[in-house]
Amino acid sequence: MTSKFPRNNPRDVTPDDFNNFEDVPTYGEAGSTSHIRAGEPSSIYERTGKAAPTEVFPSSAMQSTESLVTDESTVTVDRQPLEVMPAEPVYAEEPVVVEEPARRGTIDLGLLLLRLVLGGYLIFHAIQTFFRLGASDGITGLENDFSGYAYGEVLAIVVPTLELAAGVFIVLGLIGPVAAMVAVAVTAFMSAHAVASSGAGANMLMWDAAVWLPVLLFGISLAHQFTGPGFYAVDSGRSWARRPLASSWIFAVLGIAAAALLWWFGTGINPFA
Repeated sequence: MTSKFPRNNPRDVTPDDFNNFEDVPTYGEAGSTSHIRAGEPSSIYERTGKAAPTEVFPSSAMQSTESLVTDESTVTVDRQPLEVMPAEPVYAEEPVVVEEPARRGTIDLGLLLLRLVLGGYLIFHAIQTFFRLGASDGITGLENDFSGYAYGEVLAIVVPTLELAAGVFIVLGLIGPVAAMVAVAVTAFMSAHAVASSGAGANMLMWDAAVWLPVLLFGISLAHQFTGPGFYAVDSGRSWARRPLASSWIFAVLGIAAAALLWWFGTGINPFA
């Protein structure tokens, strides 16, 4: 039975398909293989007599072909991948809200008048005491008023000094929280002294003008501590001038505590008794 395919397939591998192999198998008629022995031509082109590629295309021709490519026509291709930066996320722009300054009306003018009244009185009373002006008995008169206290002579100098310092800073609107704290301390001390000297005690119905004046000054000083000096002040750019927050509570408590300590150690009387 004859095969439908020819015996010699033109696609079969022949020794001509190999080049420059020293040991190339050869196929016999019966399909046996043999190897090239020592001393025999190692190249298939030497055995078959066919021209090698180097003979068809000599090296000189290849070199001449390479010489045709000049440096100017050579294009250097950068095969490194381009570094692609990740795209930044795009966020929707929020509308810009421009806050308009709060309309304060006549508040700052009222605070200025309040400072002039409070600070002006403290300055006037301190100068009147130091220089014994008008109906004031001066420091001697304060020493007589404080004669029943442990350190009456010291208090006669400390009290007008604190009044003068607090009054000047309050009128200028400078270091508002500290100035108001000193005013709270000295007016609270004078209020306690007026109440103790009146003999009426805590009965407000029996208080006269001499008692009510230092009490009102104490209330105004405490109110000034929480309102701040306003815009018509040296410290108009400070936060406590526009919107005092925690500083008001802190310095108000410190002022009341300073008045209690001044009374306790200056008079020798327990303020809580």
